Amino acid sequence: MTAGRSAANRAASRAAFRAGVLECLTLIPSYVPFGLVCGVAGVQAGLGEWGAVALSAFAFAGSSQAVLTQFLSGGAPLMIAVLSGLVVNLRMAVYSAAISPRIAGATRKERMLWAAFLVDQTFISNETRHLRGQHMDHPLAFYLGCAFTLWPWWVLMNAIGAFAGAKLPTSWQLDFTIPLSFVAMVVPLLKSRGQIFAAIAGGVAGVLLYAMPLKTGLIGACVFGTCVGMLVDTMLAKRAASSGTAL
Repeated sequence: MTAGRSAANRAASRAAFRAGVLECLTLIPSYVPFGLVCGVAGVQAGLGEWGAVALSAFAFAGSSQAVLTQFLSGGAPLMIAVLSGLVVNLRMAVYSAAISPRIAGATRKERMLWAAFLVDQTFISNETRHLRGQHMDHPLAFYLGCAFTLWPWWVLMNAIGAFAGAKLPTSWQLDFTIPLSFVAMVVPLLKSRGQIFAAIAGGVAGVLLYAMPLKTGLIGACVFGTCVGMLVDTMLAKRAASSGTAL
């Protein structure tokens, strides 16, 4: 019986991993322009081809890479560039808080794996899985399937951008596709009124706060959108409670 349960558990874990791979295969096209742009930017910032590839492999954070290389290209000190990249990635703290209750029983090694590959796409894919109620006993296997698909592809696209970026026509405007890919991932997840209002408010705030220093407008937009969403949910809950009381 024990051997049978163990075999079934391994089979379920492999199935969750394969599901993660298949889930993120559809996101691969969005990594092509983003990775190429970041690879080119790394070389232009003076990191060299292999330095740009190493940055993509160890950071695995496109927006932070873009900000860091922009600051380096502008002559900013290395520490300021690094801190700016970290500020942009503060949204990962929000993601971490969202998943922390679900991995409360994870070991330290497992938590390190969750942290190492936490990006917008892996977070959203995992949230989608959770909302569907799939592979609930093997969330890490699903998550690693996502990471196994996206991380190597991200590094490869950065490498192509770093080594062949000079040959890419500037008229392609590849950086314009970066926000479009994220919009395509988020919109299907907007189910409630609170989520819809949060997305709209965050988007508007992001545009209005775009010029803030060190890209802090992005963090402000996230906070504002979250507050609006919570406010809408609270108002709707009170309205529903009032209607129930009246009845």
